[in-house]
Amino acid sequence: MRIFKASFILLIIVSLLWQCGKNLETEGDNAYARGKYNQALALYLKVKKNKPNNARLNEKIALTYMHRGFKLYKLRNNVDAFQLNYEKSLEFIPKDSLSEKFKKEFSKLLYELAMAYHNATPMNDIQKEKYFNLTLDYLEKALEYDYSNTQADAKLSEIRMANFQKYFNKGKEFYHRALKDPRNTNLFLSAEHYLLQAVRMDENNPEAQKLLSKVRKKTLAILEIDNDFPLALAVGGQKYSAGNLALSITVFNNTIDPLTIDPRRFHLYDKDENEYLVDLKATEKYGKGLTEPQVIKPKKEADWVIVFKLGKKVPISRLIYEMEDGTEIGKYFP
Repeated sequence: MRIFKASFILLIIVSLLWQCGKNLETEGDNAYARGKYNQALALYLKVKKNKPNNARLNEKIALTYMHRGFKLYKLRNNVDAFQLNYEKSLEFIPKDSLSEKFKKEFSKLLYELAMAYHNATPMNDIQKEKYFNLTLDYLEKALEYDYSNTQADAKLSEIRMANFQKYFNKGKEFYHRALKDPRNTNLFLSAEHYLLQAVRMDENNPEAQKLLSKVRKKTLAILEIDNDFPLALAVGGQKYSAGNLALSITVFNNTIDPLTIDPRRFHLYDKDENEYLVDLKATEKYGKGLTEPQVIKPKKEADWVIVFKLGKKVPISRLIYEMEDGTEIGKYFP
């Protein structure tokens, strides 16, 4: 009898908690519908304590952050507030099984974020370039979530058409200047920067692709000293043998602190986006093989060899090193 009473009481408690959670979520939905996004967030986050992995609830939270950011932007014309809420929304987007309703709504809000950057007034040329790239990034992301987003598609096409020739001409100009002054490696790096943008505007343009490939033959061996961890491949530093590709790399610690380099953080990609990791056993056969984490002192350079299991017929695209904070640094192949 006591067991029955205890079970009955427990059932009532669970039912009340469930009903309470249900009511809170409904209240959150009502607040969301009225544009009361702070209130909606507070309610949704309370419900989340009892539903930590509920995908549909997480979608609601992500959308609420985005709507809050968009609302703040419209009130204050402050793109930073929109950006911060977007970054917060990313913490709640489910990794799998996104609903179609969420994807379409999130795509529309990404379009608005892109337009916020497109219409923002930059303070200098560096910020101007940043805003331009973010505009493109968010328009592309909007289409990734919903390819039928006609607003995002039209605006992206418009921007690409308006900017291709400008970037291509600039890249070509720097390339010809670099050929006349090959010791000034910054000219090759500038050419690559502008040609990359040109190809982003029109990835199927054969002239831009061909010139970018020529430039990359030069920049592959150049350390970009503006980075904290410049990476380069030695001239002629690619060697195929028995199904392996050995790369002779040079790295430079451009910071004021010791920097640890881990071979497991290198990623090689081919043209089809297949990923290859360093083969440590094959690497250890080389005298300068990087098989264990190594420390580079500040403002010092180091040379190593890393090996990947890769046939000569596989077209390689890029070598990437992932820093501990998630930053990616790399080199693209011609």
